[in-house]
Amino acid sequence: MPEKTVNPVNGQYTIQGQNNRNLILTLQDSDLSKYIVEELDGDDMTKKLPSANPLGIYWFACFSIYNNDNGNKGSYATVQYSFTVDLNKDQKLYVAYGGREYDVTAELRETGRVTLSQGDPAAGSIPP
Repeated sequence: MPEKTVNPVNGQYTIQGQNNRNLILTLQDSDLSKYIVEELDGDDMTKKLPSANPLGIYWFACFSIYNNDNGNKGSYATVQYSFTVDLNKDQKLYVAYGGREYDVTAELRETGRVTLSQGDPAAGSIPP
């Protein structure tokens, strides 16, 4: 299963992560018909990750947000969105896009969510 379109329920998208590490995604636009959201399985996810992983990050979820071009995937959307995910108190959370990983642990701990605008990230974690 490569990509799978995810439909919103009550304005939120549930991105299925590996080992039941699901993300709850909320787009900051009331017109969700302007976007197509897809989740990626493990095989497709590895194509989107940085080639080096010196920190040993376990990448567990990956999704893409596209502009809806008359029912077809357009370019990656630049809409602001946020996601929540359960994280153990000793874990760190990372997102990857543009060939790099970014530590977003502090933001998740401070606000309860991670807010981004780049439409093609992956999420992963490592223990302390």
